[in-house]
Amino acid sequence: MKVPIVQLGLDEQVIKAAADVLKSGMWADGKNVKALEEEFSKYTGVKHARAVNNGTAALMCALHGAGIKPGDEVLVPSFTFIATANTILECGAMPVFVEVDRATFNMDPADAGRKITGRTRAIMPVHLYGLPADMEALEEVAAKHDLKVIEDACQAHGAAYKGRKAGAIGDVAAFSFYPTKNMVCGGEGGIVTTDDDAIIERVKLYANHGQAQKYIHASIGFNFRMQEVNGVVARASLGALDANNAKRRENAGLYDEALAAIPQVETPTVPAGREHVYHQYTLKVKHRDKLAEHLQKNEVGYGIHYAIPIHEQQSMKDAGFVARLPVTEALAREVISLPVHPLLSDEQVDFVARTIKAFYA
Repeated sequence: MKVPIVQLGLDEQVIKAAADVLKSGMWADGKNVKALEEEFSKYTGVKHARAVNNGTAALMCALHGAGIKPGDEVLVPSFTFIATANTILECGAMPVFVEVDRATFNMDPADAGRKITGRTRAIMPVHLYGLPADMEALEEVAAKHDLKVIEDACQAHGAAYKGRKAGAIGDVAAFSFYPTKNMVCGGEGGIVTTDDDAIIERVKLYANHGQAQKYIHASIGFNFRMQEVNGVVARASLGALDANNAKRRENAGLYDEALAAIPQVETPTVPAGREHVYHQYTLKVKHRDKLAEHLQKNEVGYGIHYAIPIHEQQSMKDAGFVARLPVTEALAREVISLPVHPLLSDEQVDFVARTIKAFYA
């Protein structure tokens, strides 16, 4: 049985709506993008949202909106996609790599506290795989040292921490609508959320060439505007988000039950008060690379996120970054993600679980 790691597609109604936009000639940053911003801010529970053209741009805008400047330091996990650190460098600031909690894969608040210096200006936790970080503990660290909290929520659309949606907890947050994410836009896209009036004004300027009015440039900025057709698809995806996340949780529950008795496999941990949306269903396993080969032979899709932590990437080594993060480095050798998308059937989930059981038997 073939089980893909992800399945993509749009229904005919959404395709027609996208085609209507293309026929209209209104292609950039129009009424559907504005409607998306209003709908996503309401869904997340924040005052403001600004849609942009990809998740990396959303991170850059969030950092700029939070006032991060050259010479500043931003605490960030190394166990994540490299864009999280690259965008800090693009600001002229320095990423300071923080250890993660082995159980949740998310930033370790205690290690974050140890990494603070006189140049630290922000903490940038990542809600990895769709599980919110320990935001209460991180907010305590930030408040003690007067730091901004910038949520990298690129994998966490609809996730929640103690009743608050991801993207509505820190000072500002960034989301991605990349095609494999829980929420998509028919291409590349992203969005920034905040309750802070000053932050959103800086974000809006930065994402639109610094224009306060047309051809009047109040600050440095770039073109990070979202395309109108992406707004159409993203709005439809937002409408289906809760149902799709519920199906992801259902699939995750089936895996949890089926794999619980395998001693070489550790299923995901979800602490009390956190709502996981399973962008990835990620195991810690023994003999990871051999298991990956076994899955591939049986036509089961998988992902390894992330086999090389950011601090061990050649680009970071060449830039002079040196870090020792034993938990992160161990996880990079152990993690493997299984198909969990909402189009999976129960039979496919069962087949994946049986394939893993057969390997360890």
